[in-house]
Amino acid sequence: MEKDRAKRPFWVYILFVMGIASITIRFLMDTRFGTTAILYVAIPFIISFLLFYFKNPNSSSSLARHLQNATIVMLGSSAFLFEGFICVLFFFPIYIFFAALAFAFAEGMRARKARGQDNHLKSSIIPLIVAVMAVEGTAPSTSFERQHAVTRAFIIDADVATIQANMAKPIELPKKRNWMLSIFPLPVETRAGSLGEGDVHEMDFVYKRWFFTNIKRGKMALRLDSVSEDQITTTLTENTSYLSSYINIKGSEINFTPLPDGRTHVSLTMKYERLLDPTWYFGTLQYYTVSKMCDYFVGAVYARGAEYEKVGRNE
Repeated sequence: MEKDRAKRPFWVYILFVMGIASITIRFLMDTRFGTTAILYVAIPFIISFLLFYFKNPNSSSSLARHLQNATIVMLGSSAFLFEGFICVLFFFPIYIFFAALAFAFAEGMRARKARGQDNHLKSSIIPLIVAVMAVEGTAPSTSFERQHAVTRAFIIDADVATIQANMAKPIELPKKRNWMLSIFPLPVETRAGSLGEGDVHEMDFVYKRWFFTNIKRGKMALRLDSVSEDQITTTLTENTSYLSSYINIKGSEINFTPLPDGRTHVSLTMKYERLLDPTWYFGTLQYYTVSKMCDYFVGAVYARGAEYEKVGRNE
């Protein structure tokens, strides 16, 4: 086996692992396990371990070179699976983390073997931890809370009537955004211009997965369930945009409280369902993203150039 490994160039093994990864990921994505930690925890660990084994399990390796090879496999597999740049960006940090963890495990085994040691307990702890983490989301008993809400509170230098009039105007979203939001394509068209109960506001999205090609089109439809002077509630009735693969946005609740000085206290709550596991990674990313989305909409749609400030404890 060692002689055969030495004869073949390493890129052959990279292609082999890439093929295994692509087939396995495709299979998982076509099942209910495609959003679980099996995909985002176990697969990076296994891919990394295979790369270490094919490189040379009996000689010391460079972490930087190993992660470079692991990244090549990830990018190649993503291309084969027609995944877009957003998937790659959000998968990359957790992928590299578990690839590095697998390298540490494999290198530790190699070093102990080179010293003539054979401690099975120590060598099995890391994959055991990974295995436990990988089952998250595979069953209700291994899942954490998926229903979430983010509330952001602001004081806007305008009265309630002016703010609601701003919300009824055609939406024009500025391109300058928080660094996280700037990753996501803006809607190419919005259809609003009203604020009546039962009205539906729509946004069309075009997501070029490979920056210029591999296009996915979709839309969001937001229904205004109730409209009053002090509160507006909405429900997302349709979401075929690229975001539907990552998060299920349910709707929002906006509360308006007039202040004695003519300004308005505005509280925006956005409700959503987390679709991806593990929660410690995707839950944190989605909470941050939704929070910044609330901030962005308050400035772009509610305030419309008026001064505003964030207040209170935002959850």
